[in-house]
Amino acid sequence: MWVIAGAVIGSGLMDLAAITRGWKKARYVWKPLTMILILLMAWLGADLEQSTAVWILIGLVLSLAGDVFLVLPSDRFVLGLVSFLAAHLCYIVSFLQQSAGSETGIGAALALALFGIVYFLLLFRSVQSSGGSGLLFAVACYILVILVMVWSAYRSGDTFLVAGAVSFLISDSILAWCRFKKTSIAGDLSVMVTYYAAQCLIAASLF
Repeated sequence: MWVIAGAVIGSGLMDLAAITRGWKKARYVWKPLTMILILLMAWLGADLEQSTAVWILIGLVLSLAGDVFLVLPSDRFVLGLVSFLAAHLCYIVSFLQQSAGSETGIGAALALALFGIVYFLLLFRSVQSSGGSGLLFAVACYILVILVMVWSAYRSGDTFLVAGAVSFLISDSILAWCRFKKTSIAGDLSVMVTYYAAQCLIAASLF
């Protein structure tokens, strides 16, 4: 297991190096490979008789598909968006099955809703100019789903899931800002560091 964890770190660092060096073709290898290794690590730690684990594994597979779409030379942003949206739905199913006690998480839900509304308004004009009402709707749905994912992680009471979900929210927020507002190498690096952290934390919850 430690060998695979080391391989995840090594592959992830190579992907970050490819970003800083501008090696786009190298990312065709390192980005998907890092997710494959995270998926392998999760599979080895998962109890496949538990539906909560199976849903997380499916979510990781869909995330891998999303990574492939987003790293391709031609623009597959919408396909990537749909893949990650489906991945988050799988995570939500798993997290809700792990909900602890009678905690409703109303406070967390309100805070997340406020964040989502403000962030969507900040992106509104840029998204609209990029893809019109269709893309606006897709982005709004995605924001809603990832906020529900964070809320469901909070309700699970699992530290790894909460940290992973919050990291995912940070990663996707930076990604959207870089795509629709202002891109930068620092932003791209931040996206991937928080993304890999999110997936590793979610995978670690299976152990």
